[in-house]
Amino acid sequence: MFNDWVKSAAVIGLTATSLFAGGATTNNNHSAAFLRSVARNATTDNDAPYYNPAGTAFMKDGFHLSLSNQTFWQGRTITTESPLFEGGKKEYKGDTFAPSMPGVHGTWHYGNLAISTTIGVIGGGGSLNFKDGIPSFDTQLAALPMMLSQAGLPTTSYEADISLEASSYQIGFALGAAYQFADMFSVYVGGRLTYSYNHYEASLSNVKINPTMEQFGLDGKMVEAAETFNQISSYLENTAKQAKAAGYEGQAAELAAKAEAMAGYAYAVSDKKLDVEQEGFGFAPIFGASFKYKRLTVGVKYEMKTEIEMENDTKVNEVGLSDFDDGKKDHADVPAMLAVGLTYSVLDNARISLGYNLWFDEDIDLTGDTEDYLGNSHEFMYGVEIDFFKRWTISTGLIIYRCDRTDDYVSDMSQLLNTTTLGLGLAYRVNDHVRLDLGYYHTRYNKDTDKEEYGLNTYERTSRGFGIGVDLDF
Repeated sequence: MFNDWVKSAAVIGLTATSLFAGGATTNNNHSAAFLRSVARNATTDNDAPYYNPAGTAFMKDGFHLSLSNQTFWQGRTITTESPLFEGGKKEYKGDTFAPSMPGVHGTWHYGNLAISTTIGVIGGGGSLNFKDGIPSFDTQLAALPMMLSQAGLPTTSYEADISLEASSYQIGFALGAAYQFADMFSVYVGGRLTYSYNHYEASLSNVKINPTMEQFGLDGKMVEAAETFNQISSYLENTAKQAKAAGYEGQAAELAAKAEAMAGYAYAVSDKKLDVEQEGFGFAPIFGASFKYKRLTVGVKYEMKTEIEMENDTKVNEVGLSDFDDGKKDHADVPAMLAVGLTYSVLDNARISLGYNLWFDEDIDLTGDTEDYLGNSHEFMYGVEIDFFKRWTISTGLIIYRCDRTDDYVSDMSQLLNTTTLGLGLAYRVNDHVRLDLGYYHTRYNKDTDKEEYGLNTYERTSRGFGIGVDLDF
């Protein structure tokens, strides 16, 4: 019972790495400027080392630095319709909080050459916490009263303390060089080293039931389930031995089977914990090209797949599953990505931007082989920036994200939903060397449903974030 539920917790590694802007397992929000304008694939601003690394070749000579921090909140609600629950329905609330997602982008430019680096959270960035568990396990407990009643132990209710929390971070460090030629063209070659970390904690405790059985003094009040099952199992086992000694072989076998079933119930509902950390590293080359002519800038970037092998560092594994054994290895790759964008200055103080991202999610290897149910992800971006009063810039943008996955991918542990995101904010140029950015990011998730044996799940999410940043030129 608990084993089946906690085994699915491995999928949280995937869930926790797809919390914010980007593909199924990756983040694309790496600067406050992105939150306020979203379409950055052709930018030549200070966050270009991530979004348009070849575009760094078009910067002015000198050092250019972009520093930012983002804070995100996300709420998840699973509504389960099942005859197992009183009233036929129950809600499960989960929340994600990422207090700090820093981004650092730096460029040194001289002549036609630019050397740039970027450091950021390319996957995950927060913790996912379901304080009351999830329906796939809770419904198994909810089925206990019916199962026990059918087994001759009248029961109508249950209680339990269930918790599930997972955190995931993928930190990327990229370094590369861009070179400008023929005035209008530039190319980029670089690579990214990625450190990946996951942490799973799950627990089941204090399972109680309210059986009625006079011979054991059970009168319908809540009692500890495991202790009660063990007590009944011992009684049935002793009775079976007595029946066998008296020559009642058939009755003895039946009593022994019931004793074994009760012992199984006792184990299933006994207190259990899981505490596992996973770590891994990977590297991937990155290539880029850019074109700049008068009012038009075009950027192209291709990141190759990052193969990452994760290894378990298991503190507690009371669920007895080999998937969580200390030293066990599995994969959590970062998909290859193609990014294309353009920016056009329709006026001296107004720019429009378009962007497209393609994540090759179906080509990666993930924990639990969940990539078998994934297709590629697509992101379409539209942005507008307007300068006013010389030092101010106002901007807004829209992202439409569309995923491709089969129904087998969807469960209460793993949801990948289509989204529409609005970004907006301001920038203020303090002087020729300092610019401040402030952005707000709001994502609307499409509802999704999932038909399970125990009932119908409806998945809903809300997400919002704030970012503040500073660009320095010297």
